[in-house]
Amino acid sequence: MTGAPTVTIQDGPYTARLFAPDDHPEQDDTTGHDERELVWDDTRWLRFTAHTDLHETHCLQVLEGDRPVALATLLLTRRAGGLLFYDAPRLAGTASPMAEPELLDPAEREHWDRLTASLPEGRPDQYPSLALATFGNHHGVAHARGCSPRQRASVMAALPALVRQAAAQLGCRSTALLYVGEPEAEAVDAAATRAGYRATLLGADAVHELNADTWDQYTAGLGSRRRRGLRKEVGAYEQSGFRTVATTGPAGLDDTVIDLQVAHREKYGLPGGLDRVRRDFAALREEIGESCVVLGAVREDRMLGFALYLRAGDSLFLRTVGFAPEGAGCYLALTYHESTRWALENGIRRIHYGLATYEAKFQRGCQLQPRWGWFAFQEPDAVTYREVLDLQSRSIERRLERVGAPATPLPSRLSPPAPTPLGAAR
Repeated sequence: MTGAPTVTIQDGPYTARLFAPDDHPEQDDTTGHDERELVWDDTRWLRFTAHTDLHETHCLQVLEGDRPVALATLLLTRRAGGLLFYDAPRLAGTASPMAEPELLDPAEREHWDRLTASLPEGRPDQYPSLALATFGNHHGVAHARGCSPRQRASVMAALPALVRQAAAQLGCRSTALLYVGEPEAEAVDAAATRAGYRATLLGADAVHELNADTWDQYTAGLGSRRRRGLRKEVGAYEQSGFRTVATTGPAGLDDTVIDLQVAHREKYGLPGGLDRVRRDFAALREEIGESCVVLGAVREDRMLGFALYLRAGDSLFLRTVGFAPEGAGCYLALTYHESTRWALENGIRRIHYGLATYEAKFQRGCQLQPRWGWFAFQEPDAVTYREVLDLQSRSIERRLERVGAPATPLPSRLSPPAPTPLGAAR
């Protein structure tokens, strides 16, 4: 190992070793899921995350006695400007797919505007900031093989306090645990509430379970409305001259895909020009290239759109998409229907589409699985952040209700706790 020595912290029966950037515990290949492979806790993905130049990454290894039981990635943001969905001070109170103030009642919206306007520009008092998360909108905690659901829940419940201690060691002024879903969320909520965090519904992961063996079986099993929609979208795709070409492995991440990704990010005002996208894709090729699947929408031998998936076991995880202006109309057919067709032909049983655009995903058969975050901010603005987070959560709760897939509230959201400032005695 290189760099600064590890720091050891403890909570109850668990000890955690906080590693310096670029260091990885020797036991990191012992972690993973037994029941279902998940790409976001694959150690290759954690190494990919460490390539980012927008956050400083640290490994947190959790041990019970001398036995490693979990490995997590911590993303440290030293100042505003990291990736929004992992930058806790900006994520709280910034309108985005994880905060939709337009869904609030007029009085609530007025309160939101007043609160967010009162927060300091750039939120300097809350940096550095530390978040437990990994790119992919998932918490990314990888548990040791063989751990029971009860053991995993116990580890997850220890993480709020362990991450707070890690944040103190790193000189951080705010802390978050992001993108936790069931079955872990309730255990985390109780522990995080005791540790002074505030729970917020961030959104829902859209998962398409494929309960068929062939494309014909799949289409035959759809209701009449969904079948009509599929035929319309696939028919328009084919009549426009598109065909789908699949490339697996690192060869799929070529210059064409990079150029489409750059154009896509420019169109939607996302950060990252050509150099950054090239670095991102080079890291993908290096660390997890063998798991890449690129589905391209091709017309007259020119790729006009793509969807990049990562394969883990019998699951696909959508990483990113990109479309040229001439290919914008093929998005739905390629991302949902053509992806499903390829998945069924290649032994895939589920596709994870991530957060946002819930109506489109729900209408095309995805289940929406809530993802929660817990935030702790320091004074003097901690109370303002808590009120903003309550409104933010309410807006996403309403979004999922409107879609038809309401999220079951966490206990702390049913009876919000009394304020506990970051660093206050408990």
